Amino acid sequence: MRISNRSTHDRLLQHIQQATTRLNETQERVASGRKINRPSDDPFATARALASRSKLDTVSQRIRTVDLATTELSAVESSLTSLGNVITRAQELAVQADSAGVNGDARQQIATEVEQLLNEVLSIANTSYSGRRIFGGHQGGAPFAPDLPANPTAFNYSGDSGQVLREIGDGETIAVNIDGEPLFDGIFASLIAFRDGLVANDRTAINFASGDIGREIDTVLTARGEVGSRMRRLEMTADRLGEEELALRTSISGLEEVDLTQEVVELQMRDTAFQASLSATARSLGTSLLDFLR
Repeated sequence: MRISNRSTHDRLLQHIQQATTRLNETQERVASGRKINRPSDDPFATARALASRSKLDTVSQRIRTVDLATTELSAVESSLTSLGNVITRAQELAVQADSAGVNGDARQQIATEVEQLLNEVLSIANTSYSGRRIFGGHQGGAPFAPDLPANPTAFNYSGDSGQVLREIGDGETIAVNIDGEPLFDGIFASLIAFRDGLVANDRTAINFASGDIGREIDTVLTARGEVGSRMRRLEMTADRLGEEELALRTSISGLEEVDLTQEVVELQMRDTAFQASLSATARSLGTSLLDFLR
């Protein structure tokens, strides 16, 4: 009889230990809000969560890179907009200066404004963003410089045609700069020719320069179109990465985070089971003692 009672007691104690373990595990999940508090809790889910977190880190980095590239291209777009305004003003002046009713003195005044426009174009061409010349390729210094301190006859380019690339996906890059030399060389040349024609009061030269300036407007529009295309690509990439980031966070949450309402109910059930095990053990111990006394 004692052997039977001992066996019963052992089973009851084992049930208490199991109930205690389950209760403690549930209490820990409720307190931490996490399903996995150590790898041994669920090795498979832990491995999946780690893999998802690694991928999330990559996606988050790509999102930051896309944001950076968008900001950089926005700076290029802003500079091109300013450049377009300057060239448009030059075209207006060319139309005005080409009129038969404009005399030499008036053309000299227009030449003074064109000289100011040249200086403004030079400032745009040497624009710097975050310490980088956006029209200078990989070179750090100012890419354009006049050949003479006053009334320059040319603007020399010291940059390069290198693309500044940002990685926005696996093997996927995007350029965040525009090659300055083909963009600005024609603009400088046409404005210099226009200025010189005005100074010489040469209507034929002014007329030729007007045509050149019109073509440079198209050059700027083409560059703006290219930048706009890249920015649309970045926008689509940002949307895709945002969806991927959300999916990964949702997956990680499902693997790691508890449903608190469900866990509280589970905690109550396991606490009830634990109390029942204690009561059953207490009753069994009491019965065994009475049997022994008899």
